[in-house]
Amino acid sequence: MSKSKRTLNGQIIVGDEELAWRLHREPQWRTTDGWRGLVVAVNHVDGKREALVEWPMPKCKSHSVPYRQRPKIDAQVLKVGIKAALDAGWEPLSKGKPVAVLLE
Repeated sequence: MSKSKRTLNGQIIVGDEELAWRLHREPQWRTTDGWRGLVVAVNHVDGKREALVEWPMPKCKSHSVPYRQRPKIDAQVLKVGIKAALDAGWEPLSKGKPVAVLLE
């Protein structure tokens, strides 16, 4: 019996721009920083510059679940993250270092 795989990349249209996205990093625990959230890398289909959009780990009560659950990201939440990156100054068609955006 084969397991179904999650979609870890794809394309999305925001405004009139076609953007490609991929899972960059799963949530992880770091002894120095604590929890680091899920990160999705987004870039324009024709562009060079990448945006790294991070969703923080959701807060939970200490006795509610044994492990924290990764954030649920769907198309609408992804569009909100991409718009936040654009508002933060990400220019997808320019050259340069990736822009890191931490959502609240």
